[in-house]
Amino acid sequence: MQHELILAGGGSGMEDYLLPAAKQALESADCIIASERFLKLVDAKKTKRMGCISDLLDHLPHWLEEESLGIVVSGDPLLYSLCRTIRTRYPELSLRVFPGVGSLQLLGAAFGLTMEDAAILSIHGRDCSAGKIACTVAEHSVTFFFCSRTQGPNEIAAALAAYHLEGMELFVGADLTYPEQMLWHGKPEEWTERENPALCVAAVKNPSSKPVLRPALLPDSAFLRNASPMTKEEVRAVILSKLRLQPDAVVWDLGAGTGSISIECARMCPYGQVYAVEYKETALEILEKNKAYFQTEHLTIVPGRAEEQLKNLPVPDCIFIGGSGGAMAEILKTICALPKKIRLVVSAVTLETQAELYPLLEQLPAFEVVQIAVSCGKQVGSYRVLDSNHPVMLFSCETRE
Repeated sequence: MQHELILAGGGSGMEDYLLPAAKQALESADCIIASERFLKLVDAKKTKRMGCISDLLDHLPHWLEEESLGIVVSGDPLLYSLCRTIRTRYPELSLRVFPGVGSLQLLGAAFGLTMEDAAILSIHGRDCSAGKIACTVAEHSVTFFFCSRTQGPNEIAAALAAYHLEGMELFVGADLTYPEQMLWHGKPEEWTERENPALCVAAVKNPSSKPVLRPALLPDSAFLRNASPMTKEEVRAVILSKLRLQPDAVVWDLGAGTGSISIECARMCPYGQVYAVEYKETALEILEKNKAYFQTEHLTIVPGRAEEQLKNLPVPDCIFIGGSGGAMAEILKTICALPKKIRLVVSAVTLETQAELYPLLEQLPAFEVVQIAVSCGKQVGSYRVLDSNHPVMLFSCETRE
């Protein structure tokens, strides 16, 4: 029989910020696991020092077979902390959670920043691009950040400068509630001469926040052309819909051709990055021209075969494969091994490609197949007839749950 697990937020680590209900529950546990600063706050029967989180998670079921446990984490366990991790990995555990006063609340209280319409980002040990930071700030009146020494106010200020976001206010708090507490408020560019504190949170106030507009799709006639093939606009519209793009998405377009998908992704992801991979010289030539023509500076053209170039690219949020040059299985194996869930859309015109793709993708989450058969009006003498294009099969899925 497994014993109960108590998960409590220790707040800032000062005694006043550990809730009495949490303290009482923790002291009823057979053993408490926490860092040294939190172990000092409770009268424990037995203690374990908090070490590597992965080791803790591995041993948790075994330890709970022997005794009840209490775990104390900093701040609030419900926000970028252990609660979701434990619930996801061990949904069957008997778990009681006691929330804590988090550092973002302390920062907001110090500067009078309320949280009703705020966004919350963690750049503490997490992959968070400059575009993600800038896009979130652009769309919200207040954005709160969990920071670290290597990802903190300096990186926030740099992201706002890179995307020309002006008129912002930056709020920084370090060592909150401790005697050495530091509070700072000013323009983001005024922080750049300072170092990021180790225990730090921040917020940005945007007095002119507004949703990032998603531009309307382009017709085929908008693009510069040569002999390279181009995805037709009706098919392109469905592909873009299936990609589920966000304004800050990182996108791979493999077999980019003329670049119509790459250009549209760049326009729809103004705070993101798009990587167009192509190896044919004629396609690369027109791709460069379309990039310059549409002024999509955050579109990066990657010459070479996809199976050789993917290891050099940042992990994406979305991938479109329009051509593989015969290396589809190898490319999909590399994509499915990437360390995050990715939205994947693949087009296939030939029966051979369709037959190859189905068994490779059918077991992946959210798998869908759509066939698009488009016929366009064509003048023949004094009449109009429907001229059919080749049907296109679109496979869409996600690479993991």
